[in-house]
Formats: sequence, structure tokens, C-alpha cells
Amino acid sequence: MHVKHLGTLLIIASQLFYYVEAKEIILAFDGTLSRSTSLDGTARTKMLINNMARADVMQAMFLIQTKNLTSNAIERMMYYDETGQFIVNAGHNYSLLRRAKSYGYPIDIMKANAALGPYENYRQSIIYPYLDGGGDIELRQQLQSFLSEKNYLPVYVTTQVHDEYMNNLYQLRIEGGRTVNIRALEKAYVKMIMDEVLAYDADAYMRLGSSPRQVLLLNENDLAAYCVAGLIDALNEKSFTVIAPEKVFGDPIVNPYFRSNFTDQPFKHYLTGLPEAKRKWPYIANNHDKEKIHRYLVEQGLDSLLPQ
Repeated sequence: MHVKHLGTLLIIASQLFYYVEAKEIILAFDGTLSRSTSLDGTARTKMLINNMARADVMQAMFLIQTKNLTSNAIERMMYYDETGQFIVNAGHNYSLLRRAKSYGYPIDIMKANAALGPYENYRQSIIYPYLDGGGDIELRQQLQSFLSEKNYLPVYVTTQVHDEYMNNLYQLRIEGGRTVNIRALEKAYVKMIMDEVLAYDADAYMRLGSSPRQVLLLNENDLAAYCVAGLIDALNEKSFTVIAPEKVFGDPIVNPYFRSNFTDQPFKHYLTGLPEAKRKWPYIANNHDKEKIHRYLVEQGLDSLLPQ
């Protein structure tokens, strides 16, 4: 075989090997420290972390909005820290996962920083999706400068699902005194998430020729506590390795946003340089998102969870 052709085949083989074997994913949780529902809040937090550990995942990323850090939530916060979870500043009163136009953000961020400072596993890591959510350009530039000057460390998410909507349907059913087949619900939950993860991976692979690391944003809710081990098993079956966020976000070489400080570009655009279709603000489920989730439930015979 011609040397040139052999070299080409080796490159293709190495890319295929990377695609099959070297896919990495980080688990991130929003909605932390939220109120008790069908599970007691403290029990939910401990169940989630313990079930991750059962599946050999010892660290995930927890986005903390510190207005929820009340006296009733201190035990949960301490459990994050004691078990070595990666603690992230998600603001105090504002939600940094919501787009808004407010010059109060720097004060809000510093207030959250002060509340999180005593915890060993908080290192001024901050998520700030406003910077890739559009909005006022001058304000974005001011915030970028502020975050850089104050030595905040950028984290990001790549993949988001509307698991909170599925959880809300489950809670309504339980509140009505009715039972739910939790194994069937786990299958719907895992399939919903895996479809999003695989779709992101396939799209990125077509653009890049390899599988970029994903940061999967979920909600810390009852379904996550029940189903996270099953989700991790499903990820492993598709050749994803769940890795610790501190390995990425604490490394200025591995985390690309360290090199550019904070960016106003979505992660995939940052990697490829290719424009993406403008999307609606993705953190709230729209009618299309809800219809997709209804289909996952129907597939598992859970029609009774659908809104009447």
C-alpha cells in the first residue's frame, strides 16, 4: 500500500477510535438546594450524590444560587463540600442562567462569592450564560472585564435538557395521591437525556471530526436522585466516560475559556468558528420541548402523567 494512503487510513482510524472510545462528559446540576417535594430535600441531595458514587462518579458540578443557602439548607451544602463536589457560583438573588439586563450583577456575584467562600470546594468558579445569551453588548463587555479582573474562573455547559418539566409532571401525579411506575419513568428520563447527548455528539463530530467534551446540565430533582445511576450506565454503554469537572475547569490548558477569559460565544461556535442558528432562550421548556417529553412518557406507557 502506498505510504500516503496508509497515513490517511491511520488518521481516519485514530479519529474513529477517538469517536468510539474517548468521549468525555461532565454532569452539572442546577436547581440545587431547592425545596422538598415528594422527597425531603436533604434526602434528595444525599441520594443523588450516593447514587452517583455507586456508579463510580465521585464528583459533579453543582450550581449554587446562594439565596437558597438558608439555615435549612446548610446541611445539604456541607454534604456537597464534604463529598468533594465542584461548587459553582450561580449568583445570589439573580439567576445567572437567565438572561436579564441589570447592572446589579457584579454586586450579586460578589454577594454569592462571600457566601460560598468558606467552602473548600469553591474556587471562584462561575457560570455566566448571559455572556452567550445576547443582550446589551456594552453590559456584556463590562461584565467580562469585571469577571476577569476579580479572578473568577469560567465554567460552561454544552448540553441542556428539560428534565425539570418531566419531574414536574411526576410531582403532580404524586401530589394527587397516585402511583407511578418508577422503572418506566427512569427509562423515559434516561432516553430523553441520551437522545440530547447523542445528538450533540453526532453534530459536533460532523463539524470537528472528533467528539468534544460535553457538560450536561440537569436539575437536582427527585428524578435525578432516583435515576442518575441508570443514566451513568447508559452513558457508559455508549462509550462516554463521566469525568470530574475539576479536571477540566481547574486546568487553564484544558478549559479553553481560560485562554480567552469569558466569551460571548456558545461553546460549539467557539470550537468551530461556524455560525449557529439563533435559538430562543433555551432554559425554559417551550411547547415543542413539552411535546417531545410527552412522547417519551407515552413510549413507556406513562400516558397518565400527561397534562389533562
